[in-house]
Amino acid sequence: MSGRRVLLVDDSDITRTVLARTLARADFEVLEARDGVEGAVVAFRERPDIVVTDLEMPVMGGYGLLRLLKGDPATEHIPVIVVTSHGEAPSRFWGLQTGADAYLTKDTAGSNLITVVERLAATPRRPPAAGEPPPKNALDVLGRVAMQLDDLLMRSTIAATMMERTVTAGTLPEACQRAAGVLAEVSGPAAIAFGIAENELVTIEVFPFAPLTQASAEDLSRKVLDRLLVTAGAAVEVQIRGEMNCSGPLRLESPFIFPLPLRDVSGVLGILPRNASEFEGTARPLVDALIRHVAMALDNARLAHRLRELSTRDGLTRLFNHRAIHERLGEELSRASRHNHSLSVVLCDLDHFKDVNDQHGHLAGDAVLSAAASRMRSALRTGDVIGRHGGEEFLIVLPETGLEAGQTAAERLRSALASSPVALPTGGSLTVTASFGVASQPECPQPARASCLLTLADTRLYAAKAAGRNCVRP
Repeated sequence: MSGRRVLLVDDSDITRTVLARTLARADFEVLEARDGVEGAVVAFRERPDIVVTDLEMPVMGGYGLLRLLKGDPATEHIPVIVVTSHGEAPSRFWGLQTGADAYLTKDTAGSNLITVVERLAATPRRPPAAGEPPPKNALDVLGRVAMQLDDLLMRSTIAATMMERTVTAGTLPEACQRAAGVLAEVSGPAAIAFGIAENELVTIEVFPFAPLTQASAEDLSRKVLDRLLVTAGAAVEVQIRGEMNCSGPLRLESPFIFPLPLRDVSGVLGILPRNASEFEGTARPLVDALIRHVAMALDNARLAHRLRELSTRDGLTRLFNHRAIHERLGEELSRASRHNHSLSVVLCDLDHFKDVNDQHGHLAGDAVLSAAASRMRSALRTGDVIGRHGGEEFLIVLPETGLEAGQTAAERLRSALASSPVALPTGGSLTVTASFGVASQPECPQPARASCLLTLADTRLYAAKAAGRNCVRP
């Protein structure tokens, strides 16, 4: 004997005898079992190299045996071949879906069986992992099958819930929020974050489910961002979809990061657990099982989100357009008022931009606008927001930023713009500078209105131009 062992599981003595002789002639050692329960006991005890099983058998059939063997780390590496009298397509489909490595009908087995067994026996397999203690008798086997079915039913129910709740989401943030809600129900996290890097834009959505500080939420965002494949110079937009607790966070664990298999883009799911060991032991397997469904939900929402982006993004710079940046300013003002935070805005106007169009043409003007948007985007913090206010003018919203810090941020933007010449499509290059006006929420009567902030920033912008341009005025 070669030492290669095959377990035959079939309730027909005749079938077992015929197949055993066929395998023995090919130098295989044959073990036998009369039904799925007996087959499971032998498989766990003997760990054969191959299992060959019928489907219809008393006590427990081949489907149950397949699920049990493929669902246990100690036996999932063992190839299983179905040899049955059922040649119907549904039976073949379900057998292969349940975990069979090959499906043969009894009328075509013969030499085909030896060919398949030889192929599977020669295929390298990873070593078995430690699993539950092997079942000792029929009662143990049936109990384990019942537990496995319960687990499959629970996972199927969770997956169905995920799809039901996300299928009607019209935007990516809405899909993220609904997916986060389902994940929170099964994992009990402190926070969940989704990161998607698409072309020149990175979107990170953070959902707190426990008291977190702004710094804690931003730390989770950074860890998600670190695992994304990001294009150089891409804009990063972070949305925290929930209230922050500024009095102090819970004792935080390190986040668990899961790659999201999205189509054509880089995606990451980050989960910040309340208790890492509990999450690892109970919730993580469920999250692993849901990843594909989460990715499908977000992919569907991204298609709808792209349509919505056409109405919120400037086509040239890919920044928020005038309407969208004003909406974001309103949202951040409301957040700042609720939590008594400071907020600053910066108005930026490119210097002598009309001369660029007049002397070099509109293609050169477009190149300057795109380069200016990209450079300023890269110089902003995570959580800051920038939009094209109109023409060559940009509006930057700086949450949790006072007037002095806002002036520092504007100086950083000014330096980034003038750091190196911009290459022009018509040839040559051009140094780009801009003037900046900064205003802060405490300077306006409370509750501060966007119109007051913008008027102050606009007045200071004109003061910067009057002072010689390429400077900042607070």
